[in-house]
Amino acid sequence: MHHSWALTFPGTSAIWHVRFRPLFSTGLRAMPFPAKVSPQSRRKKLILCIDDHQPGVRARKLILEAAGYRVLTANSGTIGLRLLRRHRVHFVVLDYRMPQMDGEAVAREIRRIDPHIPVIMLSGQINLPSDVLSAVDVFVSKGQPPAVLLQHLAALAESGL
Repeated sequence: MHHSWALTFPGTSAIWHVRFRPLFSTGLRAMPFPAKVSPQSRRKKLILCIDDHQPGVRARKLILEAAGYRVLTANSGTIGLRLLRRHRVHFVVLDYRMPQMDGEAVAREIRRIDPHIPVIMLSGQINLPSDVLSAVDVFVSKGQPPAVLLQHLAALAESGL
């Protein structure tokens, strides 16, 4: 299936996403999602997005806020952890590749601070090492449409995590 989407930030940048049918199977299986995202599952939930790539963070913030979430952003793991300690965060959406403190180190520190906060890891890589995946609740490829991230957040909220 081919699909595409775009987000524009007037005067600054644009993000284009075009997806083509893969030439081979990755072996990844789809996670079952609720058919409908209930308003209760996202009402007043605070999401912390940590990513050093600012256009991606801005895009995610717009998408999440449009879906009814409140969003804090951080451009490094250190700043993200500082925000996590200061705010009652319900979910963390975290990039894998960041300078100084990578996503795995940040995820492990989040688990030390509060093991009950669901962590979603984002990466442009399709296959992350199993020790990295063990530190997070969900992995989402950056190549997937925004609806996939929203569905994972709804599923985590519905499951009570």
